[in-house]
Formats: sequence, C-alpha cells, structure tokens
Amino acid sequence: MACTDSQQLYRRLESDFNSACALPVARAALGLMAVLRCWVDAGNAGRVALSANVCHDVVAAILGAGCEPVFCDIDPADGNVLEQEWGRARAVGASVALVVHLYGNPADVSVVRRYFSSPDCLIIDDAAQALGSSNAAGSVGGQGDVGLLSFGVTKHIEAGGAAILFKDSLFAETVAHKLASIEILPEAQRSAIYTRFRQRLEAARGKLRSEGEAAAVAFHGLLDGYFSSLQVPFPVGSAHAACLAFDTYPQAQEQRMQKSAAWAAGLAGSGLVPVGMGAGTVPWRYTCRLPGIDWSGQHYLGEEMRSHGLNVSHWYLPAHWMCGYEPQALPGTERLAREVFQFWVDDYTSLETIKRGAAAVSNITRTFKKAGELDDAVVD
Repeated sequence: MACTDSQQLYRRLESDFNSACALPVARAALGLMAVLRCWVDAGNAGRVALSANVCHDVVAAILGAGCEPVFCDIDPADGNVLEQEWGRARAVGASVALVVHLYGNPADVSVVRRYFSSPDCLIIDDAAQALGSSNAAGSVGGQGDVGLLSFGVTKHIEAGGAAILFKDSLFAETVAHKLASIEILPEAQRSAIYTRFRQRLEAARGKLRSEGEAAAVAFHGLLDGYFSSLQVPFPVGSAHAACLAFDTYPQAQEQRMQKSAAWAAGLAGSGLVPVGMGAGTVPWRYTCRLPGIDWSGQHYLGEEMRSHGLNVSHWYLPAHWMCGYEPQALPGTERLAREVFQFWVDDYTSLETIKRGAAAVSNITRTFKKAGELDDAVVD
C-alpha cells in the first residue's frame, strides 16, 4: 500500500504489523508512558520487565507512569535479554514485558510470551531502533499486545513523531484518551529539565572513567523528575513526511544493511567484534565492542576516533544504576556498556566514508592493543 496522506500511514502500519489500530504519538516514550498509565489504571500490577541496557527515556517513561522497572541482564553478544531473566522478572511480580530490539537486533518475542502469557500480562514490542528487522515470526514491532515505532531524530526514518500499535482496539481507545489528557510542557521548561539531566550525567560519567564501577552510585536518582521532558507536542507535518518515507524505505533498509556489512568487513582483524548485527537485523547503528576495555579506555578510544572526524557513540549506560534500588549486579549489561562502540549507517553516511572510517578505527584500536591497554584476562 502506497502512502499518499498521513491517515494512510496509520492504516498501512496496521496492515504491515498485523495490528487492529495504530495511533500517532509525538514520541515513542510518551506513548509508552500513556500505555502504562492505562494499564495501571485498569488495576494491573505496575512492575515492568525490561533490559537494563536501554535508553534512559524508556526508563523515564516507566517511572512517569508510576511503575517500577524490573531490570533484566543481557547477553553482550547481541544485547538482548537472557531467557532466564524474563523468568526471574515474572517470578518477582512483573506483569509487563518491554521487549527492546537493541541496536536493531531482533529478539525472540515468543520466548518472552512463555513467561508473560496470562491475561493479566502485557507484552510491549518496542521496535524504535529496529524498523524492518525481523525474526522467525516476521517483522518486529507487531508481535506484542502493543508495539512502538519511532520516526524521531537518528532513527531509521527521521520524519518526527512515532506510532503505537495495538492488538486490542478498545485498549487503543483508552490510550488515545490518556494521551489527550497529558499536559504538553513549554519548550523552555523541557529544555531546562534535559540540560540539568545532561550535566549530572556527564559528571557521573567522568567519575566512572576515573573510579570504575565504584562510581555507579553517582548515577542514582539521575532520572528523578525527568519524565516531564517527554511531554512534547506532535511535530507538525511529521506523519505526512513519514508516509512518504515509507514508500522508499525498502531501498533505505537495504542500504543500511550494506553499510553495516562494510563496517564489518573494514573492522575485521581490529579486535572489535559485532554485537549481533546478524540475519534479520536492520541496524540502527553498526554496533560492536572491544572485549576487555575499561571505561577510561573506551573514552580515550572514542575521542581518538572523533579526532579523525568519525561519528561514534557508547550508548547505553546501565539503566539500573540510574534508579539505584536494584540490589544485584547485572554483569552482561555492565560489560556491554563499557565495551560498546557504535558507528553510523544512516542516509548521510556513504560507503566510501565507512571504508575510510573503518581503516582509521582499525589502526587506532590496533595501536591501543599493542600498547598493552587491554586486560588480557577478560578478552574473548
């Protein structure tokens, strides 16, 4: 189905993701907050199981709904939650499972449903970083009771806005009313909240580089009051722009996969290993890790790469640190967070740029390894 107007976008999403209803929302995180508020309003338990390696906006949405996150550990090899962790979260009372397909790596939603299958459970299939990614059941995003898609800045389609997908049209109607009731904060107020958060975040990251995991306490309470920054207006014209972008998305999707393959080829022998990036993945960014590196080393290498004009990031920091009440360590999450490197595969990054960038990254990491900066005891 070709898109010609904004309403057709949502009808197309309903068809493509086998959903009864698709709703527009300004941000996927705002949609998540509204969904969870409705879930709790209906008398359900407000404990939400999710990966601890996740965007802070997702955690803020959970807290803003008055819910409690139950953080699950992940496999550093692909960034997805370990099966036993879903079981643990359900055993301690989680009624909602938020499945995040990290970096575009498709998780197996059917595994999650083994633990969250009863009528008093809700599975949210969050494909904000995975538009077009697929597993054995098809495209991710439409395999839960609720699905989330994002068209915001840096996402696969950068048109603005987002969409919520529903299997139950009555629940969709309830969420639509909830969204309409959420106050939109003035931009200046949202900006002040975000600026304050970033200042505290960067200070905590500085301590992490100098003190290691002992500095995790510096992240505690970082998200207090942050959820208000998610209360943004729907961007004018974004639905129509997304509608047009969907018509050419198959080609854009193929290009992302080609660029990911170019990074993989160019980084062979560098010591960096891919985080997933396998079959079915339409990458948000090409994501890899350098086994054995510590927080200060990760920062040093990132700065070296940026000095060569490369875009590189190290998201995400362990989300359980930001809440501060998770008693157990989550070693897979913490390891991936300190080892991760992400490189751009968007429409603005050419294959030639990637080839040059991969050569520079390989040289930087090899030099770093020769200097003996890696802990050989923990290298894969």
